[in-house]
This record gives sequence, structure tokens and C-alpha cells, in this order.
Amino acid sequence: MKKRLLALVLSAAMVLGLVACGGSGDAEKSTGAAAPSGSNTVVLACGSGFDTMDPGQVYEKYPQMVLNATYETLFKFYSNDGAAEPLLADTYELSEDGLTLTVTLKDGLKFASGNDMTSADVAFSIMRAKNLKGNPSFICDTIESIDTPDDKTVVFHLTERDSAIVSKLAYSACSVLDSAVVKEQGATDAEDASTADAAQSYLDTTSAGSGMYVMTSYTPDSEIVLEKNPNYWGEATNVDKYIIKIQDDANTQMMTLSKGDIDIALNMTADTMDELKDDSNVVLLNSPTKTVSFIMMNMDEAIGGPVSNPKVQQAIRKAVDYAGIQTICGEGTVTPYSIIQDGFFGSLGQRDASYRNVEEAKTLLAEAGYPDGFDVDLTVCDLAMEGIALTDLAQSVKANLAEIGINVNIVSNPWAAGYGDDYRDGKLGFTVMYWGTDYSDPNVQLEFLAGGIVGLRAGWTAEMDPENAALYKKATSAATDDERIEALKEVQEATYENGPFIMIAQAPCPLAYSARLDNVMFFDAYTVDLTQVTIK
Repeated sequence: MKKRLLALVLSAAMVLGLVACGGSGDAEKSTGAAAPSGSNTVVLACGSGFDTMDPGQVYEKYPQMVLNATYETLFKFYSNDGAAEPLLADTYELSEDGLTLTVTLKDGLKFASGNDMTSADVAFSIMRAKNLKGNPSFICDTIESIDTPDDKTVVFHLTERDSAIVSKLAYSACSVLDSAVVKEQGATDAEDASTADAAQSYLDTTSAGSGMYVMTSYTPDSEIVLEKNPNYWGEATNVDKYIIKIQDDANTQMMTLSKGDIDIALNMTADTMDELKDDSNVVLLNSPTKTVSFIMMNMDEAIGGPVSNPKVQQAIRKAVDYAGIQTICGEGTVTPYSIIQDGFFGSLGQRDASYRNVEEAKTLLAEAGYPDGFDVDLTVCDLAMEGIALTDLAQSVKANLAEIGINVNIVSNPWAAGYGDDYRDGKLGFTVMYWGTDYSDPNVQLEFLAGGIVGLRAGWTAEMDPENAALYKKATSAATDDERIEALKEVQEATYENGPFIMIAQAPCPLAYSARLDNVMFFDAYTVDLTQVTIK
């Protein structure tokens, strides 16, 4: 398969093992403002969650933004609704059997150290990420081995067809490290890297990549400083320095942005955005993310009780007030058609908010054997989806289901106090939860199928629905764009009105920034791509 076809096949959008906010919302204000820290310095405030800065170990939200600025991958997402495109790669080709991907590197690639980048650096970095067996290592699961026949050619041998392989190679775990530098600091790509590699402490304090910026300072839970890479091989922007403040409080970010002390605020809420709506020096964005909230109903009757009944699941799907939930979540919220978010490659778009039909829901409930409804516990934890408390969504679901006779008792269980373990172990009968994409490709959503990682959390085994489970392999092994689109359509149609998951909202993310900047856009993969931001 030639690269043009493969690019059509692969989708875009984000990362994160955890989640980020939406892409290209409308600007509300756009007049000038003074620079807080000098004309070529940009100050950004974001939330916490910086456990490590080692590309082979990072699996959190905001570190992806830093890695994207300091390291580079073979491919990159330049928009939220397009395919991954070459970055370090010049050309690439997938073999007819789909098991070999050959990538040729661009000329003139250099690391911040001044070392030339070669195919050996690529192979080392990706095999290190695979063998570290850290949180993001699954990205490399289908990569069996890598050959480097010359300095510019990288040959990936896959264990099976993987229609998302280019999207995966755009993920931060596949960042290319300066192998000469990190080997001196104890890095290894050997099979025992999970115990033998000793480079994380070094990579937590500085970067060793080819990106536009170099991490020159990192104070845990406080501040990160990025400065322009003097040996950058590409075309740089006019931002010479980033100061990243780790600051969770939305009100603090709002006030410091209003004063001009920071340039970009990433932890905004609907309320703090409202406070800035009349500030002519601030631009406000609200756009959908690929983060979705969902209702989960356990298929095991011993755990789920009445909600394990497929007819009850259909009744609940009809009873949910999607338009009302969109209002709760705020401007920019949409409801995906099914388990694949709006904006992904192959998505069927949005579920019509008028899908709700209370009378039809009552009929379905009666057909299920519950004409008078029933009582049920709905467990909810203390997490928030892009600033939207899951408890608020649970209260909405409770009110919706009361209209058809289902009496919901909300049970609070903090994530750290047991909810997290119960969720992963499939012990929750009925819950409202959220999901952020691990990598920017619709294949991540296939985990909601029978036998998938999330499917099993709902007690939905492949044996229960073999036809549904078979769609996983059909989508991941698709050889052409048409085949993949057809497989993804089947996935969505199969889960539109059936199954234990109801996608109730695709979240927006409020983001605010100084009007002295241009090209501040949200990316699912990076939150903000710091390599695109410019100063007016």
C-alpha cells in the first residue's frame, strides 16, 4: 500500500491515556495585549500530572505537550480531523500483506546535541519503548522487530495487520531519542529494559530529542522551562522560550491571564470563561474533544441486575436526555452516533439529540418485564471530565430514568478508595464514567466491543456476542481505506442501539489565551502544539 492510500486509511485526533480538549473553536476576542514575560517568551499554565518526562514512560495528559515540543516522531497530527502525516519520515510504504512498513527518513535531521539522526536512533527509541513495558508500551505491541539496512531506512516487521500503525507511530512513546546521549545515561533497548534501563532520572531533568525546543529546567509540581533548540533542523517559530506553570486552580489561571501574567490557560471552566468574556485582551475557545462520557451497564446479571437485560439497556438509551446533558457539559458538546467519536476517521457523526423517546423507553421497559420500573444503584466516582463532574452527569441520568419508572440511587465511591479498582476489574453494575483516547485513531474505540478491554469491564465477553467481537479484527486488519470505513461503519451500527455502553456526551474543553498570540489551537494529541504557536 502506497503512502497516499495509507494516509487516507489512518485517522487523527489524541492521546492520552488520559484526555485533552477540543480543536478549532471560534475566537470570541482578538485585540492586542502586552507580553507578560518579554516579547519572545510565552507563559502557559496547565494542570498537574507530570509523573515523568521519559518518552518511553509518559502516559499522562500534559506531558504530551512538552514531549511534542522537545522530541519528534516519524509521523505527526497537524489537525484533529486528519490523518497522521510525515514529520521525520520522508516517504513510507506498507507491503501488500500489511506486515512490513518501510520508512525513509528526511535528509538533514539533527538532535539538539548536534548529532545526526539515523535509522539506528529510530529503531533504538521504539524498541526501548516497547521493552520498557511501561504504561504506553502497548503502542508497540504489533511491532515484532525493526531493521535498519542503511542510515535512512527503517523497516518495521509487524506481528499482524495493524490499520492504526502510522497513528501509533505518531504517539509520544515513539519519540526518537538521541541514542548516543541516552545510552551514556544508562538507556537500553534490550528485552530486559524494564529492569536494566537507568535513563529515566536523566530524561526527567532534560530532553534528548530533535524537537524545536529543549527542556532546560523542570521543578516538579511547579515549573518547566523550554528554550529554543539551537540545532533545530526545521523551520522554527518566533517563540524563543516557554515557561510552563503547573497550576491546577482555574480561578488562579483566569486571574493571572486577565492580568497578563500568563499567556495561555489550559484549566479553564465554563464559569472562568464567562468571567473573561468581555476581556478584549483574551481569546476564548470551546471545541469538542475526543473525550467521551458513557453509561456502563454490566452484562453479568449477578453484578448488573436488571440493567444487564438488553431490553432494559435499550430503554435506558431511549430515556437519556442527550440535549440536556449537552447543556450541562457546555458549549461545544456533541453526542457521538455510537462508540466512535464525531471527527474520527470513519465516524458516522453525531446521534440526533431528538433520539430520546420516553414513551418508547417505557414500552421497552415493559417488554423487558419491568412495567413498573425497578430500583438500582448507580455508582459514581469523584473524577471530572474536562471540568465536568461525573456526579453532575449521574444526577441528570437519575432524573431522566425517573421519568420511565427506574428509581436510581446514586452511590458515591472515590476513585482512590475503590472505584478505580472495581471499574477495571468489572465489578461495577451500573455507572457513569469517561474515556480519553490512548492514541489518535478510531481503533482505540474498538475496546468497547465484546471481549475488548472496556467491554470486559462491563462483563461483555466475546463468547456472549461473537459477531460483535469479530468486528475488532475486521477493523484492525483492514487493508484499504474502503475496507476500513466499511468495518468501522459496521462497528457503529452494531452498537447504535445495542450493547452495555451508551455514549452520552463528547466533551468540550474551554481554553483561553492572550490575544498577542496566533495559532493557539487545541489538539487531542498534544493539548496545544507549542511548535505552531506564534507571537503577533
